[in-house]
Amino acid sequence: MRFLIFSDVHSNLEALRAFEALAEGIPHDKKACLGDLVGYCADPNPCLNWIREHVDIVLAGNHDYAALGKTDLAYFNPYALESCHWTRKALTKKSAKFLSTLTAEQVAGGVHWTHASPHEPEEWHYILSRVDGRDNFDQMQEAVCFFGHTHQPLVLEETPDGGINESIPRGRVPLKEGHRYLINVGSLGQPRDGDPRPTCVLYDQELQEVEFHRFEYDISRTQKKIRQKGLPRYLADRLSQGM
Repeated sequence: MRFLIFSDVHSNLEALRAFEALAEGIPHDKKACLGDLVGYCADPNPCLNWIREHVDIVLAGNHDYAALGKTDLAYFNPYALESCHWTRKALTKKSAKFLSTLTAEQVAGGVHWTHASPHEPEEWHYILSRVDGRDNFDQMQEAVCFFGHTHQPLVLEETPDGGINESIPRGRVPLKEGHRYLINVGSLGQPRDGDPRPTCVLYDQELQEVEFHRFEYDISRTQKKIRQKGLPRYLADRLSQGM
């Protein structure tokens, strides 16, 4: 089985359309989206419509829960809070109903899928380094877990002796037999690792290999829409900086 995986779309239709075009040239069996479908950008409903029709495994993230009033907003920064209130008003009934069917975690196809972390998945913990690995590996039964949430690609590798290695992935990453992995697939709609290009990941279960892909999209069009809708200008400006 080959999974094409992405996360944190955040209502960025231009990035999603560029992903759609890229996906046509990457042989795969299923697509998986790891949550935060909405928030920050200006096209929640078209993004949700496409994901509902074309993606096999779909999770909810904290911004999706927030748009439905299902999580505390106290920790949201002012930009996230303003975009959440805007998104709530913008969602159609069909979009809200779809979001309401999604969970923050799944185990399917021999893979652990989660938006934020295997450890307390609806508390929205951040996995930022090897320090965060232990609690999360302890919550996994599978050899591989894919997640998003931080918008930064990351690979944590648990060795057979219980050690944890950390790396920033580029290109292909072979997975070793007897090792376990926590893999952050980065963000499609709002990268934050200093590179404004979206990220997606191909996981080939037969080859036991993960390949990270980065690609271009029409950032200026997304930025223009954000400004036209009256969302915070910072949300537009940060896209071209990858932060």
